[in-house]
Amino acid sequence: MELFHRLLGTPDHASSNPPLVILHGLLGSSDNWQTLGMRWAESRPVVLIDQRNHGRSPHHPSHAYPDMVMDLLDTLDALGISQADLLGHSMGGKTAMYFADRHPDRCRSLIIADMAPIAYPPHHTPLFDAMAALDLSTFERRGEVEAALAQSIGDPGVRQFLLKGLYRPEPTRFAWRFNLPVLRRHLADMTAHRPLGTVDLPTLAIYGNRSDYVVGRGMEAIKQHFTAFELQALEAGHWLHAEQPDAFDDAVRRFLEGQAL
Repeated sequence: MELFHRLLGTPDHASSNPPLVILHGLLGSSDNWQTLGMRWAESRPVVLIDQRNHGRSPHHPSHAYPDMVMDLLDTLDALGISQADLLGHSMGGKTAMYFADRHPDRCRSLIIADMAPIAYPPHHTPLFDAMAALDLSTFERRGEVEAALAQSIGDPGVRQFLLKGLYRPEPTRFAWRFNLPVLRRHLADMTAHRPLGTVDLPTLAIYGNRSDYVVGRGMEAIKQHFTAFELQALEAGHWLHAEQPDAFDDAVRRFLEGQAL
C-alpha cells in the first residue's frame, strides 16, 4: 500500500545525501514532524510518512508490523528511493527496525527514537476509551472536544497531541483522522514482542531519560540486536523530539553527518 507522504527539500540534494524518511508513532501523523523535517530538508530530501490508519493514509482492517513494513517498501518504490536513512519514533521506530531487518539494502542507517525491540504493556487503552466515548457529532468547537477529553485525560500535552488528529470532513462535523476501532483492536499486537534478527546498519538509539521505553531492559535488547549502534540520552520523556527539539536536532545531525564521511 502506498502511503500518504510529504516531500520536503529539493531533488538537488539527492546526489549528495540519501533521503531521510520519517515514521511517526501511534496516534501521530507526518504533521508532527514538519518543523524538524524542514530543518533537515535544508541539506537533503526529507519524506514524512503517514502510516496506515493514521493521518491521510488509507484506513485498513489490519494494523500489524509486517503490514507496515510492506507499506514502507511500497512507498519507497513508488517514490523511486533505492536507499534512505530511516528515522522512526515509538511505533514508527519498531516499523523502521523490522524494515531494516528484512530490507537492509534499502537503508543506509537507522535512527530509533525512544523505542526498543521488546514487549510493552498495552497502556494506551485509557486514551482510546476517552476518544471512543465522545460523540463528535455533538460538538461545534474544538475547545468543546478538549474540555470533554479533559474529564478523563488530565495531561494537557497529551490532549493537544490527540487533538492534532481531529479534523472536519464536512464544515459542520468533526472526526478523527486515525482509525480508532482498528488501532484499539491491534494494541496488543503493536506492543508485543516480535522476533528481530541482527541489524548491522549504523544505528542511533536516542531516548528520553525520563521515559521507561528504553532505560533498562530496552537498552539491553538494543545492544543484543544492533551491532553498530550509538546511544544518546536526552532530558525528556517519550515525546523527546517535541520536548527537546533543538537537542534532538543536534543529535540527528551529528549522526547523519557521520554517515556521510
